[in-house]
Amino acid sequence: MKGLLRLLGLLPLRVHYALGRFVAWLAESVLHYRRDVVVHNLTKCFPDRNVWDLKPIRKEFYRHFGDIVAETVWFGGCRTPERLHRQRLVEIANPELLSHLYEVAPSVMILDSHYGNWELTGGIISYNYADTPFPFTEKEVCAVYLRQSSPMWDAILRDNRCAPLEDSEHYPGYVESRDLIRHAYTHRDEKLVYIVNIDQRPYFASPGNIEVDFMGQRIQTMAGAAAMARKLGLAVVFQSMLPDRQGHYVWRYTTICEDASQMSVQDIMQQFYTLLEQDVREQPGYYLWSHQRFARM
Repeated sequence: MKGLLRLLGLLPLRVHYALGRFVAWLAESVLHYRRDVVVHNLTKCFPDRNVWDLKPIRKEFYRHFGDIVAETVWFGGCRTPERLHRQRLVEIANPELLSHLYEVAPSVMILDSHYGNWELTGGIISYNYADTPFPFTEKEVCAVYLRQSSPMWDAILRDNRCAPLEDSEHYPGYVESRDLIRHAYTHRDEKLVYIVNIDQRPYFASPGNIEVDFMGQRIQTMAGAAAMARKLGLAVVFQSMLPDRQGHYVWRYTTICEDASQMSVQDIMQQFYTLLEQDVREQPGYYLWSHQRFARM
């Protein structure tokens, strides 16, 4: 499977997008992939719209789902950072903000979401097209992931997400979510950049989960990353990933706090979801509506 994905990854991105259109049609019209979940989530988040008004958002979501598959497979074929950099698939609008926070804070916590294409975060160093490079290298970046139940797919995703790194075989920053706090305390004397996807529904009931407002609803969310940032006094930023056209995302960072010890975990997480909601309402088709984010009534 790794070999097949590597071969497919060698194809030009435009070919992948053509294949992605087929994947989108198959998922929506033939397999009805989680379509009931998508409709349920959209109905709860946009109660003022009827089913027909929501249909364009649903179709746009499936088209984007096909693009995610296309971009992710192509990303795994980038065996050097140069190929990823040349494509300009992602461009960071304000890299100077991230550089500043890295200089003034013990470390930086980037809170990411299931908006845009979260599988591309491993290429962050390649997305800076400014004249001034980041003050950190890929060795100081920690990409936090959730271990898959299938060992085969866990290995494949690891290989894919780390593909464009200079030394993907010995990359020390691929950190499993359950090991995040231990990793942070072990390396608390080092300046690191943590990228954590934080908007998924809690995996299990925990006293550490909190409630926040999101899309007009009260939802539960995990708060471990925010609690860790507060304990260690890290800078916390929100990562926006708005697409302006097919084949090009614009990442923009918004400071939540320069010193998380000065904010409550509740306020950090609420600010994250407030910023995320702004993106979702601006271009709703690019959010992952197929995941179980919103509880059924």
